[in-house]
Amino acid sequence: MPQTTNTELIQMLAAAVQDEHAAIIQYLRHAYMMGEGELACEIEGIAREEMRHLWILSRWIVRLGGQPTTARGFTDLAGATSPEWMQRDVAAEDRAIAMYEGYLARIEDPDLRADIEHILADERRHRGDFVHFVDKTTLEMQTPPEEPAEEPAPAMAAVDKNALEWGVNHEYAAILQYLVHSFLTMDKDEEISSQLMTQAINEMQHMGWFGEELVGSGEEMPLTHHPLTLPADPAAMLEADIQLENETAAMYGQFIEQMVDPGAKGVIDDARGQEMYHETLFGRLRKRLKPVTSPAATPTTKMWTVGTLKRKS
Repeated sequence: MPQTTNTELIQMLAAAVQDEHAAIIQYLRHAYMMGEGELACEIEGIAREEMRHLWILSRWIVRLGGQPTTARGFTDLAGATSPEWMQRDVAAEDRAIAMYEGYLARIEDPDLRADIEHILADERRHRGDFVHFVDKTTLEMQTPPEEPAEEPAPAMAAVDKNALEWGVNHEYAAILQYLVHSFLTMDKDEEISSQLMTQAINEMQHMGWFGEELVGSGEEMPLTHHPLTLPADPAAMLEADIQLENETAAMYGQFIEQMVDPGAKGVIDDARGQEMYHETLFGRLRKRLKPVTSPAATPTTKMWTVGTLKRKS
């Protein structure tokens, strides 16, 4: 077996990270489109496992001297019914399994091989789950409903739609920003790295709340994120994360004052309370580190307001 160079390994792992990122978004979107229920929860659980894969792979990229990537690979958003979505998720797992099997033929490092084998075992299990979900959703579609179909949800107020879409974009950005910061601090401060990973998972929960509200009202969930702030210094990272949380809580507060639907307003308010906690948590972690002295390390993140969103739309 020809020896794989360090550069080639980093490129392989970066490609895998992009595919894991795509799987997270694809599976979350399908879960939100299914609404509340046991199956949607199971799919969200699979998405969280794909996030763990992304974390494992990105840690290896950093160990090998590379930079984590926030790019997203192919995300299959076609299909109009639950069985079609599940078939596309089976196909995504087929691609992942083939990729990781190919990687094992090129990787010699026993520790990296063990991690890839662990991820591969998860992907094979995920594939089996999605095959089962294809059968389950197909049967559900063929079974007549016991009760009449619900009336279509009324159109969502523009301010509620703007708030939830902004929230999805911003929570998506927070997930990526905290994950990258977690990867880059893993060898510098284990507690900070672990806390950033935990809060990224919490931001995924917020994204789910907002996505379900949008889809439940017949709206599309956006699949783009706001700009990221990715400095190299751990102290500057936490400063950026504190600023992100501060601006997010302020923005949610502005939306809450104008929102109409109680359910949509409630999830924004719940997320706002957790963002305020994140801000204090990151502040405590920031105190563990030395002050930032370089002006270049000061994060610059654009601030959005309800007014600017209205003008933009």
